[in-house]
Amino acid sequence: MSVHIRDFGHTSDGTPIQVAVLDNGIIQAHIISYAAAIQKLIVPDRKGNPVDVVLGFEDVAGYETNGGCLGSVVGRYANRIGGAKFFLNAEEYHLTANDHGNCLHSGNHGFHRTVFDMELSGSGDDGVLLRAVSPDGTDGFPGKVTLEVEYSLVGSGLMIQYSATTDAPTVVNITNHSYFNLNGHASGTALGHRLQMDAPAFLETDANLIPTGKMIPTAGTPMDFTEEKTIGRDIEADYPALKLGGGYDHCFVIADTGLRHAAWLTGPQTGIRMETLTTQPGVQLYSVNGMSLNCPGKEGAEYHAREAVCLETQDFPDAPNHMEFPDTTVTPKAAYSATTLYRFDTAPL
Repeated sequence: MSVHIRDFGHTSDGTPIQVAVLDNGIIQAHIISYAAAIQKLIVPDRKGNPVDVVLGFEDVAGYETNGGCLGSVVGRYANRIGGAKFFLNAEEYHLTANDHGNCLHSGNHGFHRTVFDMELSGSGDDGVLLRAVSPDGTDGFPGKVTLEVEYSLVGSGLMIQYSATTDAPTVVNITNHSYFNLNGHASGTALGHRLQMDAPAFLETDANLIPTGKMIPTAGTPMDFTEEKTIGRDIEADYPALKLGGGYDHCFVIADTGLRHAAWLTGPQTGIRMETLTTQPGVQLYSVNGMSLNCPGKEGAEYHAREAVCLETQDFPDAPNHMEFPDTTVTPKAAYSATTLYRFDTAPL
């Protein structure tokens, strides 16, 4: 196992960015200090050839000037908060409205737009620790929040551990927004990827993808991935949720609690299979229904819609406005913590 930190250029205002390269002889991960993003994730295919399975950019400018949060850590509050407001302790907080009157991924100054401090974690060869602070009042959120993200390689997997503290009551929901294509980041459509999720239900939404509060059983619907099927099999089905999302862009309710299996995703060309495990209650399945970038991706790749799959482990969107959802309140006495593990092997032929 080795971890090396080196320069990765500068932001437009001259802030230096670093990249940490984690390598254990099985997989290799490149983590940049801008947005704590996964820039590369290289795993072996069924023939032992290395494959980079995440979309990304060659330089800082690509991350700084494009939307989509490719590979980024997202928060304070990932996903959507309806009406860009919520009540906490009888006080109403108004947030930046950046998505049809709602707050998406924390507004304009979330962690996906933040430069993190980076250092080696553990004994120095176990992983990398990134730290950033979101000041009180950022995009309307209360409390000063300090987020730590630790990346480490565990066998054939990449583990992400989140912890956040605050000096005043607030709400927190952190995710990683990697775009996976297990056939290779520049290999085209991902609709042939096979997906299985331990998700007996998904969250119903309105036309702007804000949860209504209702959990819909997946059984017998195009949203059912409890048995493995391709992403593309039902994506064009005449089903209200798919029509609203333009494809899959929904939070699925994951069975059980603790660090447990949430999903299998398999790339048919390489045979690479990724297991997602998480402590969080939901996974936002996003079939990348739109992609508009102002520069090429890595190795000059032109990325288009439906050429990746996002499995964003997270708390439920709009939970601060739904008492029936798991509580996302964080206080000075009750810190936030969550763990996700993306673990790789090859699927049986």
